[in-house]
Amino acid sequence: MLEQRIKSLGLVCPRCHGALGANAQGYRCRVCASDYAFTDGFPDLIEGERFDDPSDDTLLRYEEQSNADLTNNYWQPLFRKLWPKGLAGGREPRLLSVGCGTGVDVDLLRDGGFDSVGIDCGNRSNVWPRRRHTERLVMANGKHLPFDDNSFDCAFCGCVFPHVGVVGDTDITAPDVHLQRCAMAREMVRVLKPGGYIIVSSPNRWFPFDIFHGRKPGQYTPRFNPPSSRFLLSVGDYEQLFAQAGCGPAQAMPVENYWGFIRSKHSVKGMMFGLPVRFVFWLVSRPGMGFLRGSPVNPWLVVMMQKTG
Repeated sequence: MLEQRIKSLGLVCPRCHGALGANAQGYRCRVCASDYAFTDGFPDLIEGERFDDPSDDTLLRYEEQSNADLTNNYWQPLFRKLWPKGLAGGREPRLLSVGCGTGVDVDLLRDGGFDSVGIDCGNRSNVWPRRRHTERLVMANGKHLPFDDNSFDCAFCGCVFPHVGVVGDTDITAPDVHLQRCAMAREMVRVLKPGGYIIVSSPNRWFPFDIFHGRKPGQYTPRFNPPSSRFLLSVGDYEQLFAQAGCGPAQAMPVENYWGFIRSKHSVKGMMFGLPVRFVFWLVSRPGMGFLRGSPVNPWLVVMMQKTG
């Protein structure tokens, strides 16, 4: 069973990328002899730090609902547009969700005809036993991916990069923030097939307010976001990171339907706050409005690049 998971997921040692073998405790690298156990039934291949994110079950239930809305209304339509007829030989596009959180996207994409795999190194893995396709989930750090080179057609992530190279779960960046983010970009590109897609999303550094971090549920006062802060990223920041890793130019994508504004729909205040944001998302997603997507007008980015060579 363990050997089968190694083969089906293309798992390798996250430290040296050597071949893994199964033993009574879990996995051992046949090259560097590193040992990896299972945690709560999932392969624990985390190399480097873990992310100590909130694990409150009420929050996680909300995130499961939000992730389902995102996957059904944004990720699946986008991936079907990228591969309208699938791949040669009837092969399903192979997708890697980096920082998959609750793992709901992996379930829904798998059910939708995509060979999806998810990794995460935080506490949201606590709810993975609720998933249908638990065999597709691996505990791993995005800077040390436990997969073969050139093995995915797309590597994508939600708001992950702002949380790389920061102090704990804060917006305070570490001195080596750029190096840490470069390491993750290199790993995402390494496991990608030539011509494969990188898709990343997060709040826009050039927008003056961060409406997605620093607020408690039910609060709608946005966090001021000075452009000098390196916590958030811009289209240019992503393009620079991934160009160094081997990707072509960055394309700012439409953002309509990315957010379902699920929580805000339950209060008048939330609905009023969400209206102008939803309008901006609609506006910048219209044909001919691509020039606005990376500008200070747009609070949220979805950026796509392709691996060259």
